[in-house]
Amino acid sequence: MREESTAFTTALQWLALWLAATALLALGGLLNRAVWVLAAAAAVLTVVAAWRALLAYLNHRRNLRLEALYRSSGQAAVDSMTGVEFEHYVAAVLRGRGYSVEFTRATGDFGVDLIATRNGVRTAVQCKRQARAVNGAAIQQVVAGAAVHDCTATMVVSNHRYTSAAQHLAEVHNCVLVDRTRLARLARTPVQPTKRSRGCSAVRQF
Repeated sequence: MREESTAFTTALQWLALWLAATALLALGGLLNRAVWVLAAAAAVLTVVAAWRALLAYLNHRRNLRLEALYRSSGQAAVDSMTGVEFEHYVAAVLRGRGYSVEFTRATGDFGVDLIATRNGVRTAVQCKRQARAVNGAAIQQVVAGAAVHDCTATMVVSNHRYTSAAQHLAEVHNCVLVDRTRLARLARTPVQPTKRSRGCSAVRQF
């Protein structure tokens, strides 16, 4: 989402620049007929910049709607998602909680699917969409991969529950576990954080 917003802002800046150039050249054209050629060229570029700004805006709005649709997905829809679709769903939920989210590469991710950042804290996130309880291996993987991705906090998100061993291991490593019930609640109530937190507390408020 950050990339689309940046593209939109850049397009608007170019539009403003070309509008100013067109106005200046048109004013100069009142004194020098030859300048009208440059003014016409600037006008064309202004139209192009305006078109790019419109496309960037429409793309930004489309992505916002997709985010909302992801967050509104019911549990049945979540259970039928592919692994990649579930990662995008979790990313949408995290963004709704005020995180900026980036995806890791599909291979060699060291057990980390997403990197969620809020208040300067980078959180390594592993997404587990499966039909059985999540065991301790998921916690071990994301904790090990967090250091590789320069993260200071960890989280595992699943559409199922966690085994007792997984819960104990998560407590030892201070890893946040988001199960089926908690994920559904968070998806229904997106909230932008208002208080700045430090350390792992930023993740605990998730």
